[in-house]
Amino acid sequence: MSEMEQAPRGTAPGTCGQLGRYRLIEPLGVGGMAETFRATYSGPAGFERTVVVKRILPANGADPEFLQMFAAEARILGMLHHPNVVQVYDFGESEGTLFLVLEYVDGPSIARLLRVLRKARRPVPLAIAAQIAREICRALDYVHGLRTSDGEPMHVIHRDVTPSNIMLTTTGAVKLLDFGIAKYETSGTYTQHRMVKGKTSYMAPEILEERGFDARADLFALGVVLHEILTLTPLFTGDNDLATLRKVMEMRIEPPSRRRPDVPTRLDTITMTALQRDPGQRYANAGAMARALDEFVIDSKLHSEGVVDFLREIEPLLNEPTPSLAEILAASPGSLRTEPEAEVTKRDLRLRLRMSPIGRFLFRRDVK
Repeated sequence: MSEMEQAPRGTAPGTCGQLGRYRLIEPLGVGGMAETFRATYSGPAGFERTVVVKRILPANGADPEFLQMFAAEARILGMLHHPNVVQVYDFGESEGTLFLVLEYVDGPSIARLLRVLRKARRPVPLAIAAQIAREICRALDYVHGLRTSDGEPMHVIHRDVTPSNIMLTTTGAVKLLDFGIAKYETSGTYTQHRMVKGKTSYMAPEILEERGFDARADLFALGVVLHEILTLTPLFTGDNDLATLRKVMEMRIEPPSRRRPDVPTRLDTITMTALQRDPGQRYANAGAMARALDEFVIDSKLHSEGVVDFLREIEPLLNEPTPSLAEILAASPGSLRTEPEAEVTKRDLRLRLRMSPIGRFLFRRDVK
C-alpha cells in the first residue's frame, strides 16, 4: 500500500490499547509502514487532548530501513511550524515500538470528500477547489524552503501529495500531512524502498522515470489533485500500476473544463500549467502557483466561512453510514455505476479486511 489508507467511517470506537501515556481509541488507517489511531492523553485537573498516534507496524520494527524512514519523518515534522501542515507533538518509543503523536484534524480528507460528492454527483464549488489548492501551495512553499539551523537549504520534497494526505478542519483550514516518504538532502534515506514509495497516479513523470527531480514534482501531483477536485474524476487510472504509469507518461491531458464546462479559463490554465510533463514548463515554485490561485480566490470573494458553510451543507453526506463488510461482499458488480465507484469499493473492501482482527494479525506478520 503506497500511502496511509483511512479506516472506513463507522468503525466502532473503543479502547485499542495503551501506548505510553496515550490511550488508543479507534483505528484511523493503516499503510505499508505504520498504522494510525485516534487517541487521547490526560493531565491534571481534568485536562484531556485528542491526538493521532502513528505507530510503526510490528512487522517493520526490526527493519533498520523502516526505522530510519520513520525517524526521518519525525525529524522533518519536528521542524515544521505552519498553519497548513499537520503538527507533531511527540516522538517516542514504548515497549520497543516507535510512534509519532500528531495533531488531530476534525474534518474529512479530500479523498473522503471526493468519494461522497462523486456518489452524490455534487461538484465542489470552483472557489473552494481553488482555495484548497492555494493552501496546499502555501504549505509546499514553506516546506520546500526549509533550512537547517545553519541556514543551509534542505531541499525537502513531499513526494506524496494526494487526496488522502490533504485534510480539512471543521473551521475551514486546509492541512497537508504524511511526510513518511519525503525526500530531503540530509535525510540519508535514498534507498530502494524509498524509490518505489508513493502512489503512481499522482507521481510526476520525472520520478517515474527515475531521473533527477526537484520540488516541482510536488506541483505536478497537486495539479493532478486539483484536476480531480474540479472534475470528481481521477485523472490517471489504469487496470494496474503499469497501465497507470503509461497514462501518466503518455495520456493526452484534457483541461478540467472538458469534463466540467463551468470551469473558467483561468482555472484551466493554472491546472494545466501544474500538469506540464516538462518541469521547466510548470510554475517555478509553489509560491508562484499560490499567487495565481490567490488572484482567482480573491476575485471570487471567498472567505474561510465559505468552506465551513460548504462542509455543513454536505455534512449529511459525510455522515452517511458506511455499508458493512457483508454488504460490500454481497454487492453485485453491476450495481457499481462507474469505474471510480468500483475502485473505491475495492479499496474499501481491502481496507476493511486489513483492519479486521484477522487481517490485522496477518498483515502485521507480512507487510510488504
